Amino acid sequence: MISITDYINNKAENLKEKVANGCDLCGCRSLRFDYGNLPDYNNDLLQDVYVIRYGLAYAFEYKRMYKRLLENLAPGRTLEVTSLGCGNMVDYWSLKQVLPANCSVRYHGVDVIDWNDKFPAWAGDRIDFVQEGINDYLAECNSLTSDVYVFPKSISELSKDEVEDICRMIREKGFAKDEVHFLFSMRANQYNLDCDMAKTERISKAIMELGMLPDTEACALYEGLDKMICNCDRDFSIDELNGAYNLLNNLPYMCDNYNESNRVCERCRENRTQPMLKAKYMRYQIYTFRKVA
Repeated sequence: MISITDYINNKAENLKEKVANGCDLCGCRSLRFDYGNLPDYNNDLLQDVYVIRYGLAYAFEYKRMYKRLLENLAPGRTLEVTSLGCGNMVDYWSLKQVLPANCSVRYHGVDVIDWNDKFPAWAGDRIDFVQEGINDYLAECNSLTSDVYVFPKSISELSKDEVEDICRMIREKGFAKDEVHFLFSMRANQYNLDCDMAKTERISKAIMELGMLPDTEACALYEGLDKMICNCDRDFSIDELNGAYNLLNNLPYMCDNYNESNRVCERCRENRTQPMLKAKYMRYQIYTFRKVA
């Protein structure tokens, strides 16, 4: 399986090529999440910038999240995972870093955007992808059959009405298995975090209404330390990413609308070009529910 470093460098090469061909860099100004802002992921250029900026941090967070899950879960020969808002499927990559070699993955990816360069299935695994919204996908399911349901940052992008709709479908369809795990990765911004945790609590209550009880650690919020990710896990070395991060930092000066006298493109002024390299932005919750006999 490709390393996360090589994957990010490949995206940087894609970005270089697009910039050389005259892509509009001003569109990257929508890549922000504070106060409910959501990017336009249909923009191919923005997808590349997103991965260069957040790829290392999110892959690290999902690896930690899955590792913690597996501390209390003994998977059988196959683990079935549904990733709701899967993006480029980097959470699948993270899962493979910590899953026992004798356990294969049946991975269902769901996203309204068909992202470029999704991570491919490893030998023995099965991946399928459905391009539609989370609610539409769940509405088409006869029952909920996966062991794990993960929201990789996507819980932040669901409205209250969409969350209520998900809760209704959970109550109507139920779960095929006696034990089910819900993983929620959230944004560190306090405004987003407060909204996200209210959503996860609502989904948790809907599952409990089916007669399933959460374990004792349910609803705990896990946060990262104020340390460089590369110092927490050697799989996330940044030594070979200098070129990619320099490219990211220089994007405002590469824009066709760059003004020499003002030394800025007015439309790109708010573009954020620093990669996320610290573990302190990590926020996630793990819920395990079991049917009561």
